[in-house]
Amino acid sequence: MTRNFPFTIRQVAQILDLKIRYEAPNGNMDADCPFCKKKSKLNLNAAKNVYHCNFCGENGGMIPLYAKIYGISNSAANNEICEILGCAKNAVAENNVAVLNTEKRADNNTVHQTYSMLLSLLTLAMPHKERLAARGFSPEEITRFGYKSVPAFGQKILCGKLIKSGCTLEGVPGFYRANNEWNVNLKASGILIPVCGIDGKIAGIQIRSDKPVNSRKYFWLSSKDLDGGTSPGAPVHFIGDAAAKRFFVTDGALKGTLAHVLTGCTFICVPGEKSLKRLDEMLAHLKANGATEAVEAFDIKKLTDEHAAESAANLRNKLSACGFKVATAEWRDKNLRSVDEFFLHRKNAKKNHVHSVDIAAVAV
Repeated sequence: MTRNFPFTIRQVAQILDLKIRYEAPNGNMDADCPFCKKKSKLNLNAAKNVYHCNFCGENGGMIPLYAKIYGISNSAANNEICEILGCAKNAVAENNVAVLNTEKRADNNTVHQTYSMLLSLLTLAMPHKERLAARGFSPEEITRFGYKSVPAFGQKILCGKLIKSGCTLEGVPGFYRANNEWNVNLKASGILIPVCGIDGKIAGIQIRSDKPVNSRKYFWLSSKDLDGGTSPGAPVHFIGDAAAKRFFVTDGALKGTLAHVLTGCTFICVPGEKSLKRLDEMLAHLKANGATEAVEAFDIKKLTDEHAAESAANLRNKLSACGFKVATAEWRDKNLRSVDEFFLHRKNAKKNHVHSVDIAAVAV
């Protein structure tokens, strides 16, 4: 491992789901280039933790690789990689080097209180209401789950209202200081999605962007690379009965919440296929409450994409190691990409679908 880095370019490649075509005995890898899309042209140097495309010429360190793909700063990329892998953050600059974020995250009650008040001050734009309704949510459910729109302006005014109402902004992800004033990192338009823990408290907020960056639709409300800011830590979303005997695990808060609405089943929603370390505390809680069965319900791409398949297998192994009886959610119609699409289709079509798990027995 390169000096001063708690991760390697191999791990970064796994997070990015790069298609590895060849791996040499020395650990160097040839992958499909995410920039020019040419097969096997991206060389990943395991000893130096750098990359170079032999076709388009893109090159640099492993942190800039992540940053370029997601269109974020190197500092933000470094912090995201560390969060996903659950390792300690380190200082990094332009060529694999960032700025340490030393601001401590506020306690759970403070974060929940501030986020709850923030959402209460916001509204949901009609286009976003229509989008959520088209996805399958009723107007009552949209209100119940607290979905709101990113405000077009007035961020500093919002912070002033929060402070006046008694909320703490320091240590709450998304809030930061600019010219000795508090601000909130709400810029690009999109839908705010509260992410709640098993205690029902808001632990973080995701933003479903109206304009995806490099095919990436979801971003965290975060201020980890800003003055006085901090990271949300990619919390796991929980929806359902904390004492359920059976629960599902999928890879998105919005899809897991909709699947719960459609079935009444309990869902754990990890913030990405590579974030399985975040599950430990929640799984221990469910186990102590008497849960015995778990259903891996990642997207259907796990049947055709080797990296998605590996993530699903890792999840099943983790669940099994925790002592749960594990099953896999699959369905015949491969045009239905995710578990919420499956349940919505079944509800609308009123048809029975063959499933590797007896979902009919637990869903409706």
